[in-house]
Amino acid sequence: MAQLTDEQLASIAHDFYLSKLNIAEISQKYNLSRYLITKALDDAEMRGIVKIKITQGIKRNQVLERKFQKLFGLKEAFILKSSENDANDDESVVNFATKQIQTYLQNTHIAGVTWGSTMRGVINNFNEENFNKLYFIQLLGHAINANRRKNPLVQDAAEKFHAKSLGLPTPLYILNPKIIPALKKEPYFKIVENCYHNLDLLFTGLGTLDSFKANPFLDKNYGPQLFKNIPEEQVAGLIMGRPYNINGEFFTDFEKHICGISMNDIMQTPTRFCVVNNRFKSKALLGALRSGIITHLVINDDLAHRVLREAE
Repeated sequence: MAQLTDEQLASIAHDFYLSKLNIAEISQKYNLSRYLITKALDDAEMRGIVKIKITQGIKRNQVLERKFQKLFGLKEAFILKSSENDANDDESVVNFATKQIQTYLQNTHIAGVTWGSTMRGVINNFNEENFNKLYFIQLLGHAINANRRKNPLVQDAAEKFHAKSLGLPTPLYILNPKIIPALKKEPYFKIVENCYHNLDLLFTGLGTLDSFKANPFLDKNYGPQLFKNIPEEQVAGLIMGRPYNINGEFFTDFEKHICGISMNDIMQTPTRFCVVNNRFKSKALLGALRSGIITHLVINDDLAHRVLREAE
């Protein structure tokens, strides 16, 4: 049959988008097959007769998202457009990350959670749902001198979804490397470690050496031995308790002091969300991105531009 005119395409589009007729009804009205009606709607969009606009409260920088995906091998990059209000930007990143992570949790069996104020913000913003087959697993031991926290974050997350949780009641760092192999032989640790082997998703923030030093007990009692062979100027950041340099290389001697998930189990987890709402963490983020440890990223474009400048 002859190609439909612009006026005919406009009429079909009007019936579908504005009058809310379904494809079958429009097919009957114009005596055209459903295939031709569907094709007409596509043609109307291609010719500019129909222009679809999605209005969002939060705008994303799709150019930067594609650039970050290509440059750092990310599965997904969510880069929000910055405003003139830094506090609102920080909150927007956390709110947006919360929605994305919650969407992924719908099809997740075991999810891993780290510590940190950003993670607490994400968990506090979760909408309550019933995911009673979901398990939240604490990925790392407790940072010493963190007694102000009422509950482990895994417990708070599980309560949001009427889910189950497993904590890890150990310190984050242990100076004696012989203790961790012994702990792993304990029945409870074996259960937790089995969950680490089968993680579907984890979500984490980023730390810096300054954030490590902000804990006086850690800095005084653990810092000198943990960092004795690591020049401070080489530490770009910390992720899941582990320091790395600007090239994304982890300091391997550190691994024997980490009580929690192994690097191998981290890298075997298919979805690894990192949420960063601090624009001054550009070096930390660049190093983490270069390491390949992140698969899904949520930041704003102010931080994204800073990371690109660092990369140059």
